[in-house]
Amino acid sequence: LIYMSIPLAVVGQSGLAVSHLASAGARYAAIHSDQSAGQLSTYIKSGALGSPTITGGGGANLTVSVVPASDFGQPVTVTVTYDLSSNVLVSDASAMFALVGLSNAIPTVLTATQSAMSE
Repeated sequence: LIYMSIPLAVVGQSGLAVSHLASAGARYAAIHSDQSAGQLSTYIKSGALGSPTITGGGGANLTVSVVPASDFGQPVTVTVTYDLSSNVLVSDASAMFALVGLSNAIPTVLTATQSAMSE
């Protein structure tokens, strides 16, 4: 039971980190509206804004999508997707759940979207 709760804690912590990174990324993108979507995405993945847990390895398991604001005061939207399937604890627990018929019990892809008004 304890072994199965640890991967769920990892998923919970990662979910909070993804949500925070999307929020911080949207705020950063709103302030730096002069940067391109690619520059913003690279900066968000760099780890300067978020948890080292999910931005480690240069954000290798992250996908960041930025929809820039069309004009001053318009929303900028940041979507962050984190792939947990390479995490050993989560993949092992997913396999164990699958053995008992619960193949989708642990999410392995976490996504958060946040918007902020450009400044």
